[in-house]
Amino acid sequence: MSYELERASIERYFAAQWPAQTPVIWDGQGGEPTVNSVRLTIQSGAVLQGSIGRDQNRMDHVGMVTVTIYTAGGAGSNAWRGYAETITDMFHGITLDTAGVPITQTADAFVRFSPPQLGERRHPYIAASFADAPFHITNVIAPFVRYSLK
Repeated sequence: MSYELERASIERYFAAQWPAQTPVIWDGQGGEPTVNSVRLTIQSGAVLQGSIGRDQNRMDHVGMVTVTIYTAGGAGSNAWRGYAETITDMFHGITLDTAGVPITQTADAFVRFSPPQLGERRHPYIAASFADAPFHITNVIAPFVRYSLK
């Protein structure tokens, strides 16, 4: 399973959960933020040995989704808190299949948010919130693990 499929699955899920709330700048695409827009960034990281199998080994690809929220500078924290809460709830404890559909069957798991493999701070959280005129920028981080067989 590729990084491209990982990105597509996460983007499809986000698009289904975030219809028309605000404009979205998708992962790896250019675009200028506007007030009340978000930027989705998907970063892949380390690869961990998930299992040692006789026929196939499961690899756990660690990554994180960053959703950057752009609100009007000087509007106060109320401008971004609702977006941040929605995003945090959207990614908390969700497992996706390759089509970006939430599932409960672990055998079909492709991407899992709030993964237990990562220990502490594995749930979505607000990583930064700061003024950068003309915006106030808030980053919500959602750690995940993507599963593949080797």
